[in-house]
Amino acid sequence: MAAIFTESQAAAVVTELSYCWKKNSVKIEDGYLKSTGMITNTRIPLKHLDTVVYSYNPKKPAIVPVLKMIGRGAVLCEMEISAEHIEAVQDWMLRAIENAE
Repeated sequence: MAAIFTESQAAAVVTELSYCWKKNSVKIEDGYLKSTGMITNTRIPLKHLDTVVYSYNPKKPAIVPVLKMIGRGAVLCEMEISAEHIEAVQDWMLRAIENAE
């Protein structure tokens, strides 16, 4: 387990099977990627995920990055995650997908 603290990033608790910050969590449980908290509530079979990307929509009044989980050529889920955590969550998910193969 690792706790991450930087000047620009709020605290996060990261393990091989979970990434938790504030009141949000993304976990690997029983072959599923599950998210809970204020970001969204999601349950996706890990075997269906191919990659994870994020993007910003500058046309929206509040510029919040959106993490997109892609599998079999389609966006399976989108999560709005604060800019301070978006890259760390993406990296964690990509490692989880790679380890599941």
